[in-house]
Amino acid sequence: MAMARSTPRIAASTGDGHLRCWDLPTATLSWTQDVHAGRLRSLSFDDSGDVLAACGGDGSVRVWHASTGDFRSRFSSPSGWARAVTVDGPGDRVAVGSGTGDIAVRHLGTDRFTSNLSGHTGRILMLGFMGDENRLVSAAADGTVRVWSLDEQRQIAEVRVDASLHCAASEPAMGEVLVGSAAGVVALGIMDT
Repeated sequence: MAMARSTPRIAASTGDGHLRCWDLPTATLSWTQDVHAGRLRSLSFDDSGDVLAACGGDGSVRVWHASTGDFRSRFSSPSGWARAVTVDGPGDRVAVGSGTGDIAVRHLGTDRFTSNLSGHTGRILMLGFMGDENRLVSAAADGTVRVWSLDEQRQIAEVRVDASLHCAASEPAMGEVLVGSAAGVVALGIMDT
């Protein structure tokens, strides 16, 4: 499930690859798609709620115009198994994290990958662009949360949380990351670098 920040819009998927998008607060179903990608693992809107990206079990990332459901693009994760996806604030770039721990960033205007980041040794659980849009935060099953500089194509910070990290969420404006592990430990970290 994903919720747009500034537009009252929400998207959710079913276990068999159906995607639905609603306008809020009326809960009016705007559109639905049968994505044919297996189970959708991650959904993300840009800040305006105009761009929606999803990655599925088939390893591909699909992008739609969120207001209409019109298809915009499709690409495969360079590392195959797509596990997490995020769209930057302006809706220009999509980052996809793989089951191998690699991360790729694709520019939607040029349809080219602009960054390939590696360092995680477990599947990517969460990705988020930070407030300045040059920084990307990632959390992986290897128990680490990392911050990446996209301009420099390198990791600039790492926090080891727990070897059994299961889920995470980020808040870009504040640079905060919330994580949960199998031990039930939930930590809030400030990723201001």
